[in-house]
Amino acid sequence: MTQVTDFVDLYREKCRSYTTVMKTHRQDTDPSRRGGCQYALRRGLGTWEVTYEGRRDSFRDEQGAEYVVWLLLHPPPKPIHAVTLALEARPAPGDTPWAEGIQQRSLGLDDAETIRDLRRQARQLEAVLEDKLESEPVKAEARRQREDILEFLRKNPWRSRDCAQKCVRAITMAIKRLHCNLARAVDAEGKPHPILQDFARHLWKHLIVPSGRGGGQGGVRGFAGGCFTYEPPPGVLWRRE
Repeated sequence: MTQVTDFVDLYREKCRSYTTVMKTHRQDTDPSRRGGCQYALRRGLGTWEVTYEGRRDSFRDEQGAEYVVWLLLHPPPKPIHAVTLALEARPAPGDTPWAEGIQQRSLGLDDAETIRDLRRQARQLEAVLEDKLESEPVKAEARRQREDILEFLRKNPWRSRDCAQKCVRAITMAIKRLHCNLARAVDAEGKPHPILQDFARHLWKHLIVPSGRGGGQGGVRGFAGGCFTYEPPPGVLWRRE
């Protein structure tokens, strides 16, 4: 009987030790304790998961999210034009192709991409012409191709005033719509959502207001010059998971 009692006591002690180890393991793996990522974004199925100040939740995917996510992950050293933002923020191949198709048609990005590629080719040909080691026949062909490209660009300027303004309006509306939805988000009890509304305030202060300087009250009436930026506060670094 004594042996049975000793065995039970030993078993209980092992269980207590195991429980203590498990609790310690959970504490050690808690992001707030081990310096985990405090600011992150991850695309889900029809949603975006956001980690803000170590707290995590999700919001519905919409067109404005692509622009906001790109700006958070790639804070530009100076404001970038809407056309550049639209081209850079396009979904990767295979990501929501239906949304990409709508974006392509609404902003005319097919034409914009063609023009950007041609300008890139023109710069590459210019480098060939400046290369002192390149042969004359190669330079002659490069010169001919470059002149053809420049002539095409002169006759087909995609970035006319109307096209550029259309792109600015579309992206401005998309970002503001996303911000509005986040700012009005509520939790399961119908109370202001603590994470999404804090995230909305962050976007207002560090993305919308800086982008709207000179374009109205904090970007309410329009983004300054059709350009967009994100100015993260010290210590804030976003990553994509």
